[in-house]
Order: sequence, then structure tokens, then C-alpha cells
Amino acid sequence: MELNMTNFRLNLLAYSVMLGLTTGAVYANEPEQLQEINVSGNTETINVKEKKVGETQITAKKLSKQQASDSRDLVRYETGISVVETGRTGSSGYAVRGVDENRVGIMVDGLRQAETLSSQAFKELFEGYGNFNNTRNDVEIENVKTATITKGADSLKSGSGALGGSVIFDTKDARDYLIGKDHYFSVKRATQSMNSQDTVSLTAAGRYKGFDALIVHTERNSNEMKNYGYESYDDKVVGIKREKTDPYSISRNSTLVKLGFEPTENHRFSVAVDKSTLKTDGQDLSYSLRPSSYVNTETSQGERLIHDKSKRENIQFSYENFTQTPFWDHFKLTYSSQKIKNKARSDEYCNNTNCIDVDNKQGLKLDSSDGTYKIKDKWGGYITGKGVEGDYSTESEYTDSHGNKISGFDYREVSTEHLLLDCSKLDCSKKYQIFIKNDENYTSKYLFEPRDIQTKSINGKTYGYIPTKSIPNSWGGVQSEEAFYVLPHSRGYSNNYYNDRDLNTNTKQLNFDFDKSFSLGKTNHSVQYGGLYSETEKNMVNKEGYKGANVQWWADNFICNEPISGTFPVQYTPYPNKWPGCQLKESAAGSSSYLIPVKTKNHAFYLGDNFTVTNWLGFDLNYRYDNVRHLPHYRLGQDPEIPRGLLAGTMIPIPDSALTGGNGWYNYNHADYIKNVQDNLNAIQKSTAFKHHSYNLGLNLDPTDWLRIQLKYSNGFRAPTPDEMYITFKHPQFSLLPNTNLKEEKAKTKEIAFTFYRERSYFTTNLFQTDYKNFIDLAYLGERPIDQSKSSYYPFYQSLNRDKAKVNGIEISTHLEIGDLIEKLEGFHLGYKLTYQKGRIKDSKPLEGYKKLLEHNPKYMNMALQDQPMNALQPTTSVYNLGYDSPNKIWGLDFYITDVSAKKAKDSFNPQWHSMIERQAENINTGAIETVPAKTVNGNEKVIDRRALWRNKHYTVIDAIAYWKPIKNLTFTAGVYNLTDQKYLTWESARSIRTIGTINRVDTETGIGLNRFYAPGRNYRASIQLEF
Repeated sequence: MELNMTNFRLNLLAYSVMLGLTTGAVYANEPEQLQEINVSGNTETINVKEKKVGETQITAKKLSKQQASDSRDLVRYETGISVVETGRTGSSGYAVRGVDENRVGIMVDGLRQAETLSSQAFKELFEGYGNFNNTRNDVEIENVKTATITKGADSLKSGSGALGGSVIFDTKDARDYLIGKDHYFSVKRATQSMNSQDTVSLTAAGRYKGFDALIVHTERNSNEMKNYGYESYDDKVVGIKREKTDPYSISRNSTLVKLGFEPTENHRFSVAVDKSTLKTDGQDLSYSLRPSSYVNTETSQGERLIHDKSKRENIQFSYENFTQTPFWDHFKLTYSSQKIKNKARSDEYCNNTNCIDVDNKQGLKLDSSDGTYKIKDKWGGYITGKGVEGDYSTESEYTDSHGNKISGFDYREVSTEHLLLDCSKLDCSKKYQIFIKNDENYTSKYLFEPRDIQTKSINGKTYGYIPTKSIPNSWGGVQSEEAFYVLPHSRGYSNNYYNDRDLNTNTKQLNFDFDKSFSLGKTNHSVQYGGLYSETEKNMVNKEGYKGANVQWWADNFICNEPISGTFPVQYTPYPNKWPGCQLKESAAGSSSYLIPVKTKNHAFYLGDNFTVTNWLGFDLNYRYDNVRHLPHYRLGQDPEIPRGLLAGTMIPIPDSALTGGNGWYNYNHADYIKNVQDNLNAIQKSTAFKHHSYNLGLNLDPTDWLRIQLKYSNGFRAPTPDEMYITFKHPQFSLLPNTNLKEEKAKTKEIAFTFYRERSYFTTNLFQTDYKNFIDLAYLGERPIDQSKSSYYPFYQSLNRDKAKVNGIEISTHLEIGDLIEKLEGFHLGYKLTYQKGRIKDSKPLEGYKKLLEHNPKYMNMALQDQPMNALQPTTSVYNLGYDSPNKIWGLDFYITDVSAKKAKDSFNPQWHSMIERQAENINTGAIETVPAKTVNGNEKVIDRRALWRNKHYTVIDAIAYWKPIKNLTFTAGVYNLTDQKYLTWESARSIRTIGTINRVDTETGIGLNRFYAPGRNYRASIQLEF
């Protein structure tokens, strides 16, 4: 284990704590009850003999003291756990012990939270282009009573998904506030500068006879996170070279309501409603595919607007029984119904006045101040018109109020017969000044003339028109005047191409939990047992199309009056759903999906016994059985349509009868083609089941009253998600096969912990190892035919299980109340935490994705066979804490120093290395083998190996947080974060940068844009809370 003074700071602080604990215990004059540890800043105590290995509990008091506002703040001063960064959509779960997102369990009040669509294929196809809000939903911190972080395999608590660990949230209850009183009220106001967040939180609790109630309502409004140097970067720079974070407006509203009724002391009924909505609106200015050719590039902001929403609603009913029986001391029955919707909507259009589609250089506008609609110019005067003789005919010429000729590129003439006026937007009782070229007698006029507006009703709506003057001609027809509206030259609107995509997770769950304490001989037992049954429905709904945006007056005030082909005299049909140019105002495709709807049923049973044999020996024996079943159930005509092209030929080849013309051309409406789509759909819809036996075995030794030794052996599993098994996609450049034969991922954790403690102080060190098996990853299968005649080959990928992975390391957690050693320093405390870990993914053979590379470049065989570093492992991290609390906690001050080592190149991995190094490759056009040069990155570096392109350097961040209670019911809290204004990049932000896709990117070749990912500089927070 490679440790140096920089990345392993087990220094004077840690040694002094351990020395103080051990010497104090050895020279104590009399035995003391030392297992109760009062943690500074909290109202509760931690019982060393109940604390589990690798487990940390964070209370509401601690979160409030640290001014936590989101999941990042939850783990800000923890080591060995971090938040997964995803860019615009915020965070997405946690990274623990080398794994992240769906491999770390998240539960709120016993319910698993929404999983991401985790298949690597989905991430490569869709997530990298900003089209899905593919994140794990967050929790409102003000609702949290406790957050329990478990590191290491933990399926005992969380079931499927807790490979690397879990984060389990319990929300507040009225009984937490109504201790010795019947009512409670609190109002809290907070602000923070790094994202201009303003927070208001109201809490009210009350009790009347057998009833109690709680409501917590929180509103947060903020903007984008301000990266280091935010104010100094040019806001006009767009695309991947943008250095300033994209502008967003973010709001989060959360309401927690709990009602309880206790008819007697042994029975309790309760209902809880937990609702939260997170909205993000803004502009993806760093989006890489910006249609700049359609706009003035100097003002090209706003071409991609986003409207994301994450909505969670949980309704929970429970019954508790406190009657002591031979089978339980406490019994709880809970029914929960949870709905989670993650929406990502993007609107792509030009959104300023310089866009070519809304260009109006002359500033022409409609004015009716004198009772007649006329055209004014940008100077505020009326334009004039006349006829000018040309070589062959008379031409129109318009002049502005300053006498300047208006260019023919700045206006257009539209026949009055081709447009109708929208009387809901114009006053059709007024006149409208039109331009007459020739009257009905074919006499040349070329002048403006006011006319009355006539009206007619279409589908209950009133429209106006200018009647065309006409007379019969000599051959029995009609000759009409030539009358025109004069409008700006552009069409007056931008086409807004939108994508609206929902990922829905709906869960219904029934839990039954029992606990019983008893003595058997000389042993004391604490038994927990119970089970659950849940049904989770996961589906996707996509909506896309186009509609008008940035609409100007000359498009908004008129509708199309389209000529009917073949009529004479010409007849017209009005189209309110079309623009003046007769293009459709809106086109929307029906709902579609890339994912077959899947219902997942899970039933589980658990049994645990934590018992002591003597006062120095105890055991934790815990077992859980899970049965997880995926049941795909696509209903044709009812569920959102899966495009035929995604299914045809994927597993069952397309029959030759559906071929039409040359290779790769098919009759999509042919009966055999449609049947092939259904056959492939039937082949995919295969039910799967995963059964797993989880356990958590512990040994607790207390050889002295100042030392505790704990050993833990536990396992966990993760059943493949529906998208990993069932998602299918077909494209000439990337195609995906489903895989219903995937195995569940497994993990086993071995851990030993030593805790030295005395009174309120402790020193704990953990040694751990977690072994993973059957990691699911994306693999290249090669070219495969999609039809029976093998006329067309597509490159296919598939999710497959990888061999194994291993993570090991050491953790230290220390807390020292200095008053335990020196009475005059009562109130001062020290803390220290450290996590050092390393890990690799091991494969017995090169991945299929390297097959083409190695075929022409055998020199890279050793590199391809090397164990793969695990990017989800955090660099070595230490957190120091020095603080003081005055007597009676009237005021206090804490300093936190976070020291993070640089991410070593050898411990990082670039998934695209094989396509970026210098190599021999086949030219797809000529078939010749050619040398492809290595990609240049960050200005002057060449990609020569597998190391990640961007990594964090060593950094140290200092935070200072103080609180003051001038009176009992009033608390002021304020903090300065990044006190020294350090410029730093976290590893989580660095590894979120993509080399392919359209979002979360920088200019790979030059490195320009990287500053956008740096953490905020010095920033401030403050809050005030009033309690009654």
C-alpha cells in the first residue's frame, strides 16, 4: 500500500487522539461506563457497542449545523463516498468503494429510489446528447431525520443494488419535536452565494389527545453553480469552448406531511405524504451542436433551451403494534405508493432578434394610433411607396421616414388574398393600409390606401380580410386589383424542434417488520425479522416534433389563406393551423419509447439476531432472501410505440420477401416486415428471475473497557436493470442486442475495525476488501446480418457480464473532546477522517470492443489485458475538524480542512483510449490499412495509453462555520467555504467530462472549456432559524 505524507496524513492529530484514549484508560482510577459517546454538535449520543462496521449516521442537527442543502453537502465532510456529477441534470446518486449510481442503494423511508437507465449502451446512445434526465432523484435535506451511510456490500438493508454500499434516509416525525410539549413551530431562511440560492423552510408539529401531525414545507430557488472565475469569463462564448457555466434557473419545492393517531398506547396508525418537485430551466450554451449558421454568431445565445423536471410523490400508510407477545415487542405494517418522473425537455431554436428567420433590419412595426393599421420604420415614422419604371415593367420602391430607400432584401409583398387577419390579436373594426399596384381597371397606382376590414367566422373564431376590388372582363372572366400587405422579408418565426422525454418509475410496496428482545440463558438477543413485496413499473415516454417560437408580429397576426389548386376563378381555403407562408405551425409525432415497459416484482424475507454471549463477546447474524422478477409486457396500441426500425432484424432476420430494390432497402409496410417486428418483440419479451441469499455476519469483541474489535463479512447483489436486458436499437453505425441471459452482479465485503474510546472521544480504523463479480458492461459482438439474404450487415453491441473486480483500503475516523484530557480546554474538539483505497477490474481475456484494434495492432495486447482502474474510486481524502462549542452551546465555531490527493494517472481510465491512440486501421472507403495518428489533447499531449484525459490535482480546501444563539429560540449560522479561494477540480467533475456526445464536453484538442468544471471559489452561506 503506497502511502506518503501528502496522501496519508495519519499524523500528530490521529496519534494524539489514540494516545490520549489509551493512556487515559490505562491510568483511570476506577471503571467508567464508556460506551456512551456524546458527539459535539448533536443532541444524541452514539453507542459504540451498537455502531456497525463501515456505518456512519448523520443527524438532522449535524446537517443543520453544517448548513447542508443537498446530497453534495451530505457527504462534504465524509471520506470514501462522493456524489456522481452529471452536468446539467445535477447529481445522480453516490460513488462508494469503486462503484456508483445503481450499484449504491438509496432508500427513503424504506423505499428504493428510482434507478438510472444504467446500461452503457443507453449512456452512449442518449445520455451523452442531453435528451434524457437519466439521474437518481435527490432528497430534500430539511425532511431528513437521519441519513445512514453504509460502506461495503449491503443488500441486507437495501436488497438489489447495494453492491458498494447504501445511503438510507429516514424522514422526520412529529414525535421528534413533541418531547415534553404539545406543539412546535420553526421558520428557517437561508442563502448561499455559490449559486444564489434562497431557501425558506417552515416546520410545524402538534399533538391533541391521541392525534399528532407534522408538516415540513421547503422552497429553494437558485441559479447555476458559479465556477471559479465565473465573473471573468466571456458570456458570449458558446459551444464546447465555453468557460462559464451554463445559465440555469433551478427551483425545488418539497412538502412532507405526516398524521398519526394512537387510540391506545399499544396501537398507532399513521399516514405520510412526501412530495417534491425539482425544476431546471435554462440554456445549454455549451451544447456542441449549435446551429450557428442560422444566426448572427455574435448573438447566438438561446439556441437550445432546457426544461427539466424531477417529480417524486410517496404516499405511505402504516400500522404499529407495541403489545409485547412471545413473537414480537414491536410490529409494523407499511403500505407505500411511490411515483417518480424524471423529465428532460429541450427546445432548439434561435431565440433573438438577429436570427435570420425573424430578421427585421428596418424595424418595421404595425401602428394603429390614428385608427388605421400602417407600417412604421425604426425611426418611428411611416414608410412610403411608389412605382419606379424598369426596363420591362414598373417596380415597387419603398422609402423610410428619413428618405432612405429600403432594400428589397428587407421587405416582402404578400397578396391580400393569401392572408387573413387574426381578429383576436388585431382590432378588425379599424382600417388597414395596403399597397395598391394596379386597380381593377389595370390602371397603375403604386400607392398606399386604407381599406375597411371585413370579418368572417371560422370554427367559432373571427378573422379579417380586405375584399379585393374586381370587375368583369371582356372574355367573361374577372379582372381584379393587385393589392398587397407590406411585411418584413423574413418569415417571422423560428422552428422550435423539441424533445420531451419522460422516465417513469412507479412502485407499490408492502412491508411487515417485527422486532423482539429476550434473554436465553446468559445470552441477550435482539431479533428482527420480516419481509416485503413490491411491484415496480419502469417505462419511457418520448414526444418530439416542432412548433413556432420567437414569433414576431407579421407571423402572429396573420394566417394562411391557401389557393385551391385547379379552381378558376381561384378559390381559397383558410388554415388557422398554418403560418402566413402556409407551413404547418406545429407537427407532433405520437408517443414513442426505446424501452419495453417492464414490471419488476420483488419479494423478500429477512431474519437477524444481534446477541451477546458475555460482556465482551457478541455476534451479528443476519440473513435475507430476495426473489426479483422482470416481466416485460408491451401492449401494442396501448403503450408508447417502439419504432419498427429499432426492432426489425435484431434477433430474427428480416425475410427476403420484405426486401425492395437494392441491399438494405425494405418495404416497412409489408406484412412480412410487420410480422418480423412482432416476432422480434415476442423474442425479447422473456421473463427473467433472480434469486439471492444475502448475509451480514459480525463478530464483536470487547477485551477491555477502552477497546472494541469488530469483524464483518457481508455480501450484496444487483439484478440487471430492465434496460440492460431488454433495450434494443438498430442503426448502421451502432446497433444493440438485448440480453435476457445476464447474471446478477455480486459483491462480498470483508472488514475489520479497531475502536479505542474514552468518555466522549474515540479513534476507529477499518481495513476492508470488497470483491465484485459479474460486472455488467457493453461489449462489441461484430458485424451481423439483419436479413435472411445477408444483404445488409450492422455493427452489434450487447451488455455482457465481466469477470471480477477488487477494492481494498483503509479508513480512519477520529473524534477527540479535548476537555476529556485537559479540563481547561472543555468545549474544544478535534476530528480526523481518512480513506485510502485502490481497486481494479480484472478480465481473463481482452474485451470484445478491442477486437478490431488488436487485429491490426497486436502491440497493444498487453495494454488491453491490463487490469482496468476503477474511476468510481475517490482519490485519497482526509478531512480535519477543529472546533469549539461554548458552555450550553450558545455559540460555536468549526474549521473543516479537506485534503484531496491528485488522482494518479495509473488509477484512472479513459474508455475511449482504443480509438484515440496511434494505430493501424482499415479505411472504410478504400479498404486499405492506414496509420491513424494519435489524438492531441490539452494543447500538446498525445494519447499514448489508457489514462483519463482530465484528472484532479492535489488540493486543500478550508471551510469555517459558526453559529450563535442570542436567545434560546433563535439561531444564526454563517460560513465561509473555500476560505483561501483555492482553484480546484474535483475528481467527480473531471470524470464527468465526455469525449463523445454533445453535452458535458470541452475542446479535447486544446483543453479549452475545462474551467467550466472547476468548483466555486470562496463563497458564503448564512441562515437564521426561529423555533417555538
